[in-house]
Amino acid sequence: MKGKSAVLGLLAAGWAAVAPAQQAGEQLTGVYRKDGAELAVLQGDNETLLYYGAGFPQGQSVGTCECPLVLQKKDSATRWSLKSTDSEDTWTLRLEPGRLSLTGGSPECCGAGWPGEEAFSRQGAVPPRTCKVKAPRAYFHAPDARNTQRKAFVVAGDTVQAFVPAIEPDFVPARFAAKRVTVGMLRREQLECQPQQGSAPAASASTVDVKPIAGRWVAVDRKGKGFILNEYCDANVPSIDIKAPGVLNIDYGQEDEEVEVKGLKPGAAGAYSVDVQFSGGQRETLAWKVVDAKRSVIELRGRTQYFAKGQLYVREDKKGGIPVKKEKCEPHE
Repeated sequence: MKGKSAVLGLLAAGWAAVAPAQQAGEQLTGVYRKDGAELAVLQGDNETLLYYGAGFPQGQSVGTCECPLVLQKKDSATRWSLKSTDSEDTWTLRLEPGRLSLTGGSPECCGAGWPGEEAFSRQGAVPPRTCKVKAPRAYFHAPDARNTQRKAFVVAGDTVQAFVPAIEPDFVPARFAAKRVTVGMLRREQLECQPQQGSAPAASASTVDVKPIAGRWVAVDRKGKGFILNEYCDANVPSIDIKAPGVLNIDYGQEDEEVEVKGLKPGAAGAYSVDVQFSGGQRETLAWKVVDAKRSVIELRGRTQYFAKGQLYVREDKKGGIPVKKEKCEPHE
């Protein structure tokens, strides 16, 4: 295989096996993105692999989908039957004009509250990242629990393409295109990859002055004409902590996430547009609005994920004037 050009698609997890005869037809290999969600497809002569990742509101917290999928059968030219690689979940991918539509029941990889469907525009899909194989010989592995080694391999100097997730696993799904297109898992450490095509240039967080909104803000809820601070037995009070240089830590209650502030644009009456980039690479603009200046209460609202319905926060050093409601907890034995 040495000296041949390659196309290697790498995804965080989740991949699908399909017979070579099924590969004829439309080529969908690529990474499809929208705010808060991502669908990756790798097609080969031996396998077709998919991965779906997303975030969505889940009560006081945020739910996430991390779904490795297997293409079991192409029911028609416009409908694929999929299965999760690590559970019994079944999925359907519809190849509709202008978009790909993914549906599932109550998948274990998403948890409660997932809306049941996600659609991705075909426009703007990007290829996986370009990589070089740096190991003398890198064997493909099966996308099973043991990552069973296969006979196929690539060698040092082969050019490949890869999608590398923000949190890099030991093995990443791969696609090598020569006379035969081979799909499987490769060790991440055996690849040297360039930045993702189509991604925005990395901005220095130090160029974003977050001082006007900096500090720790604690979540509150409306109660009548005022507000109330709810405390829970098995979760933290949700909060945001904005620190220089341009770092936003979001505590969802049971999980937390650090995101980067890419831009801060002032508006009228203390409002701001806050451009953030999440750990998975998704970018979103959050609207910061003053709800009650006297009590130092603001609303943070976005288009997707946790902030889609708007979240209220009070500056921590001003929360003393807001009543607290504590959840009744069962005594620990």
